[in-house]
Amino acid sequence: MKRNFKKTLSLMLCLIMTVAVMAPAAVAGNNPYPIVYLEGYGGALYVEDGNTSSEQIYPTGTDVGGTIKEAILPCLKELANGLVTDNYDKYADALYNAAAPIWEDIVLNKDGTAKDGSGDSFVNGALIPKTYSPELSGYRFSYDWRLSPYDIADELKVYIDNVMAATGKDKVNLVGRCLGGNMITAYLTKYTDHAKDHVDSVMLYVTSSNGIKVLDALFTGKIVLDENNIERFADYLFNNKVIISDPDLKSLVDTLVPFLNEIKVLGLGMDALQFIVDKVKDNLIPRLGLACYVGFPSFWSMMSAEKYPQAKAYIFRDGREVEYAGMIEKLDAYYENVQLKMDETFDTLEDAGVKIGVIAKYNVPSLPLYAEADEQADFFTGIENASLGATAAPLDKTLSDSYINSLADKKYVSPDKKIDASTCRFPDTTWFVKNIVHDDFPDSLHKLIVDFINSNGTMTVFTNENYPQYLDYNAEDGSVTPIVGTDPEVPENGSSEKRFSAFIRFFTAIMNFFTKLFSGDFENLFG
Repeated sequence: MKRNFKKTLSLMLCLIMTVAVMAPAAVAGNNPYPIVYLEGYGGALYVEDGNTSSEQIYPTGTDVGGTIKEAILPCLKELANGLVTDNYDKYADALYNAAAPIWEDIVLNKDGTAKDGSGDSFVNGALIPKTYSPELSGYRFSYDWRLSPYDIADELKVYIDNVMAATGKDKVNLVGRCLGGNMITAYLTKYTDHAKDHVDSVMLYVTSSNGIKVLDALFTGKIVLDENNIERFADYLFNNKVIISDPDLKSLVDTLVPFLNEIKVLGLGMDALQFIVDKVKDNLIPRLGLACYVGFPSFWSMMSAEKYPQAKAYIFRDGREVEYAGMIEKLDAYYENVQLKMDETFDTLEDAGVKIGVIAKYNVPSLPLYAEADEQADFFTGIENASLGATAAPLDKTLSDSYINSLADKKYVSPDKKIDASTCRFPDTTWFVKNIVHDDFPDSLHKLIVDFINSNGTMTVFTNENYPQYLDYNAEDGSVTPIVGTDPEVPENGSSEKRFSAFIRFFTAIMNFFTKLFSGDFENLFG
């Protein structure tokens, strides 16, 4: 009897343990809630409230290249006049007159509302199922990417309610990339109670909700042209984008920039260009900016909260603060109710059990238009902002040994010693992907997102061997693999090693170029 009792008890315990082990796995592998996916800016816009049978106003068939070509001579004439008279107002006017018409069909009203009922193709909130990859499917929330995220939040809330009604579920998962992350953040902040009840998880994918430094610089007129940033950016372009097809011509142009930098010619050129920029920027940036992207409240949401007051004072001056009062009201609403309350919102949602993840990208140069363009970035968004607070070394450098040794816990430091994730807002659920540009969204990262959503809150950067905190991207096959080891050391600009290397590479490229030129191989050279 006792033996049978013990045997029965043992079987029951085994069964209980088996169920206990399997239950989380079953839940983790099957998140029951639908995904609502928000893409970034740039979707198609139409004249009549998203009516696709009406005229499409973005993207347009406007010959931008031809427009610029026609404007070159008038602009050069006014530039020459400015150099002689030291008055660059007419040059600024010529630049404005050449560029402003490019955006005239999509620029908003001065109160931040759309003109002529224009909008995106699905402003009616229609449910749009979409497959982004074999791993990731969901409902695409389409929105007018020009408008304030604080206003779009109203539409997103209704859309979430519609998705739940259509699927019979009481929650959704939200995924937002770039500007889509700002839209999600605005909804989470404006409708926190709704989100607590109806959002299971959030993935902010290269989000700009914490700001983008190049926009901080442009919106405050702090444009800085540095020859080292230019060289780094040019090197990336020529080695990662198909700009010149012939390898010998490509090599010549690619090696020319660092050569000119080492002999100080590039610096002199940047100084001259900076002189002209400084002469025209205060006249040109507010006017031309409001005629295009500075006139979109959405782009103001991609500025840092720290620089917003300064940018508002810079752009809306000389009477514009009255002229654009309606738009400023929208900008202030986002700044005061979203940006300044973001941390408080995240705390509240975490306490309510909402899982929040972040994916950021790095080791790609940023647009070389500001002093800190040597930051770790993805061509557009800096790693510090995209990760919501990581500490990172500049490009081509590593965190110092003294910094790393000062850390109580070194587990968040990247194997290449470029990033410390311990300072992130969500250090355990923030992933970093190396050598990938902002607008590349491979299936491998969609798989990461789905794994995170399906984990029911159990997945962190330490629990999934396929997706540790730091990943390296392979552009050839779109895969990501764990980062191992540090990068080769890059010589400092101005060092004898860098100077010697620049000279050798440039003159080798010249020899190869002229060998091909004089061999009569013009078809391959210029084709």
